[in-house]
Order: sequence, then structure tokens, then C-alpha cells
Amino acid sequence: MNNTKVFLKDEKTFEKIINASELTKDDTVIEIGSGDGRLTKRIAQYVKKVYAIELDTNLFDSSRTMLEDIKNIEFINGDALTEEFPVNANKIISNLPYAISSPITEKIIYFLNNKKDALAVLMYQLEFGERMLAFPGIRDYSMISVFTQYTCDIKLVSRVSKNAFRPRPAVESIILKIKPKNIEINENFLAFARLLFQHKKKNLYSALMDSRKKLNVISKEELRVKLQEFKEKETLKQKVFYLEIKELEDIYDEMLRIGICKKK
Repeated sequence: MNNTKVFLKDEKTFEKIINASELTKDDTVIEIGSGDGRLTKRIAQYVKKVYAIELDTNLFDSSRTMLEDIKNIEFINGDALTEEFPVNANKIISNLPYAISSPITEKIIYFLNNKKDALAVLMYQLEFGERMLAFPGIRDYSMISVFTQYTCDIKLVSRVSKNAFRPRPAVESIILKIKPKNIEINENFLAFARLLFQHKKKNLYSALMDSRKKLNVISKEELRVKLQEFKEKETLKQKVFYLEIKELEDIYDEMLRIGICKKK
């Protein structure tokens, strides 16, 4: 949000973010897009250290000057997408720049996965946050839903009114709490799911046909023959966006077994 110079001002929303973050004196927190430092100052009261990352040089300079007496804040003038996160951090808090919601969420999840006591409390544009929370069979269910729910437990903290910001933005916001499941993330499964969700409104059979050139098959006929071995024939008739994550995992395992997918 800092790219458009819109800042959170509402005290109740600050409190919701702090409470959801479960902060302790053992925590080291990364704040992405620290802006004018209002949230940074609040976080620092409860934790061992805060790394405040801010891309905007003017905001970086002013907040660093304003909060220079708080010794457990380290300011970093950089792009959170390319900046290497401090390895000792276990929590991330951010009023995210909405334009980078998808890539920064992916980076955050990979960074926090398998860390002790790790979690993130993140504010998103309402539409994006609803896609993360979406369940099978509704329009918003998409690859970002699959990726985030496969890797994390996600909880709605609060919706945030436009009136909580100054100046008032054009969109509503949402705060989500994200806790990594600390699993071994199967990149081959995720690549397979991404192929399917490029055709999410088609049934599984058609999605596989349309994706065949990127799978371990050459022709439609070869795919038809291989699918004869697929155990759950009825599943082939289901639309992709009706498939739950466990079903997608089972389908991927079946595709490996019958040679439609291969491990890279």
C-alpha cells in the first residue's frame, strides 16, 4: 500500500494485528512495508527485535529518524521481494503492498516453513484475501487458494473498512493469520495443480487433455490410453475448481502411477 501513500490509522485495527500476532519477548519480527512507523513502534514494545523493511526512501528516512530511540528496531531500505529476509526472524507482520500480494505471500510461506513458532499476520486487499480463504466449488477458489491452504493454516482475523486508512482507499481490506504446516512442500504436485488450474472451469479430463504437452504424454490418444488405468473414473468428470486439495494430491499420485506425470 505504501506505493499509493495510504496509511493505516485506526487504533482498533492496530490492536487486532498485534493481538493476532501472539508476540513474545523471544520473537524476532519482520515488518514488510513499515511506512510511517506507526505499526513498527507498537510491534517493538512486545518483541526482541523488529526488522522494518521499507522501499520508499522518504518513508524509510522519516520513520527511522522518528523511532531512532527504540533500539530493537533495525530499518532496512529495500524491496521485500528481492531483499534476503533475516534468517533469525520467526514472524512476519505486514500491511502488504497489494500489487505484490501473490509473490510476496509465496516468499513469506517458504521462508517461515519449518521455523519454530512461526506465523504471519498479513493485510490484503479483500478480493485477494477471499481467494486465499476460498473453498472448492466457488468462483474464488483458485491456485492461490490451493497453494496457501496446502502449505498453511489460514484464519480470518478481521475485515478492515476503507475508513481505517488515510487517505481513504478504493478497496476494502482483510487481515489473515497464516501458520505454516511445516510440511515438505511437493513442488511437483504444485506444478501439476498449476497446470490444472489454468483450466479450472473444465472437467479434469479436459484439463488433462489441454495440459498434455506439459505432462509426460505426447498425443491425445496416448493420454486416453493411459487414463484407462485411472482408478476413479468419475473424478475425470469433475470440474477442476470443485476438487479439494486432498483429491488433487490423490489425483497427482495416480498420474504418477500410470505415467501421465513424472517427477522432475
